[in-house]
Amino acid sequence: MMLMLQSSCAQNTKKPENMSTEYRDKIKNIYKNVKSYDYNPIYQIRFDKYNCPVEFYINDILVIYLSGSGKSAGEQHIEIPQYILKSGIQTIAVKIYPLLDKNKNFEKFVSRDVKLKLRIVYGDYEKELKNGAKNFKEVLSAELPEIDQDIPFIELKKEFDAIVPYELEGWSNGNDLSKEDPEKLEQEVKERIKEIADFYKNKNIEALAKEQYNRSKEIEQSFYMNKKEKSEELINELQEALNESKSIEIMDGKMKLMANGKLVTILVNDGTFKDQGVIRSRVEGGYSDFYPQYFYRPSPGAKLEVIR
Repeated sequence: MMLMLQSSCAQNTKKPENMSTEYRDKIKNIYKNVKSYDYNPIYQIRFDKYNCPVEFYINDILVIYLSGSGKSAGEQHIEIPQYILKSGIQTIAVKIYPLLDKNKNFEKFVSRDVKLKLRIVYGDYEKELKNGAKNFKEVLSAELPEIDQDIPFIELKKEFDAIVPYELEGWSNGNDLSKEDPEKLEQEVKERIKEIADFYKNKNIEALAKEQYNRSKEIEQSFYMNKKEKSEELINELQEALNESKSIEIMDGKMKLMANGKLVTILVNDGTFKDQGVIRSRVEGGYSDFYPQYFYRPSPGAKLEVIR
């Protein structure tokens, strides 16, 4: 599940059973290196919104963009442990946009009817959920004040303290990409995205798994996924995802630096698919899946690597 490797129809499909034994075993054995503890907290954003297209960021990393008008169906939640590398102060940023017009372009001002309530909570699923998710503990709550004037954009920033039993390296030791030549960096990102898109097109499962391995390993730790069957599912779900795809294309997008300059990606900049990854897979039924690639540079001069 965590590899999220899907592709289009193409020749030379490399099925999971044809992966090298060494790499197949490496993927299947991820769970052996995932630690669990007496208390395994998962952090969540919980929110209730009305008339506000919104982006949520944790530690300056885009978690999700939610478009649309109207009211959310009660309090929603988004799990965020993969963006928390270690215990300490974390940041959450919320960016609120105007509603979309009939052409899927932003209107001039944020709706005066906009409403947003959010909380950061945490809990151990195996422990708290026995008594109901309402027992998750709250570490932050915020509510957007009433809007009484024309505002083109709203941004809220808050801090919260997280305590997790693990520590992930992630992008923490990566180079500050904001200090690099932006044109050269963007060209490099485009080349990496094309390289990965070609793996999708050729259904090269092993190449894709290698690209995503470190990402998957860290995400699985942040969710304490230390059961053998979970790693078995990675390979099975990978093949299922490849089989669903009909075609792959690379959409236009804009380079985006995140994590205070440590991460870089290219995302669709506006319209219906705002903030989606530019690698797009068309699947059965006319639907599309998108595969964002968040890169970091582990050392000076090193190749950009996928980490989230």
